[in-house]
Amino acid sequence: MNTNVNDDFDELEAMFGQEDSDLSKMEKIVLTQNLEGFASCFPDWDLHPPVGK
Repeated sequence: MNTNVNDDFDELEAMFGQEDSDLSKMEKIVLTQNLEGFASCFPDWDLHPPVGK
């Protein structure tokens, strides 16, 4: 019976782990869009982050 509980937790962890990854990607996209939108309101200011090499 204890094995079933561990299997259930492993399954939940796998599901939530993937959701968290997808959620992080969506959050990053939304934050990027918000920052780009904000930066476009001030075209004379250099608000863009430096581009990495």
